[in-house]
Amino acid sequence: MHPTGGSLPMACGLRGGRSRPGADPLLAAVCILIAILMSATAPASLQAQDRASEWTAPRWMGDVAFVGTNALFGGLSAGLMQHLEGGDFRDGFTRGAFGGVTAYAGRRIAAAEFSGAGLVGRQVSAVGSSVVRNAGEGRPSLERLVFPVGPVRLYVDRARETEVRPRVAVYDLAWLVTFATRSETKVDWSQSLSSGAPVFRSPQRSFKDHRGEAVDGLAAGGSIGLSDAFDDRLRQVVPHERVHVLQHDFAFLVWSDPVEKRLLESHRWTRGLARHVDLGLLFPLLRNGVYRGFDVPHSRQLAEIEAMFLDRGAR
Repeated sequence: MHPTGGSLPMACGLRGGRSRPGADPLLAAVCILIAILMSATAPASLQAQDRASEWTAPRWMGDVAFVGTNALFGGLSAGLMQHLEGGDFRDGFTRGAFGGVTAYAGRRIAAAEFSGAGLVGRQVSAVGSSVVRNAGEGRPSLERLVFPVGPVRLYVDRARETEVRPRVAVYDLAWLVTFATRSETKVDWSQSLSSGAPVFRSPQRSFKDHRGEAVDGLAAGGSIGLSDAFDDRLRQVVPHERVHVLQHDFAFLVWSDPVEKRLLESHRWTRGLARHVDLGLLFPLLRNGVYRGFDVPHSRQLAEIEAMFLDRGAR
């Protein structure tokens, strides 16, 4: 990945000045697609060939690289969102960068080995993602916080006497049902509580990636599947998949939801739906299309590299 501070803003129409409020959501979708393309590959210094590969550089160098990357993603995302709404790009970028770093800190906690690390890390990361979203919408950084709880997201609006509104996460619910209805899977309640996400176990090598290959673990839509056939590697796999869950949370709140919400609220028949459900479909569809269309190897996807770096402590 070779992000440049000038190319993305220019591609999204950021040439100085202010855009009109209510900018076309298609433009925001283009910006999201560019962000995916930016994250599709990483430089050789951050690549890993497979799970057995060791991180050769000092750990602090990895932290610096990913702190910077997440600050950039958070900053650009919030800056562009605020600019498209007629706000200040620099304000959005500054606060969004802080939110991105906080989200990364949550992922680092989630990959730790203490009981409840996933639960604590997920909520810390949720605060960071919320800061990015608030900055993008020109709100105070902690005005609205979004906490994922299973297939539901709790919207805590501090501007309305701490009003709490639940919304059903459609994409997450679909994956939860998919995992739960498989005959060979069972819920691991202890691991679910510790991970802060539904965790399912299978005695077989039944979980497969998009290439149809058996994998030891799979994170999809906020749920985690673990294959007992790889039981000797679960100590490493669990934190790895936790990180993917938190990456999913960030992508939804910062990239998918702003566009989906705008689209739903623009039509009379779906306006009420937007108050009760989160679709969460846009980013997964675009991401999978980009990865498959450009044939990006799994080991070069930045989300995978970050997860492999963070699960290193559990090896």
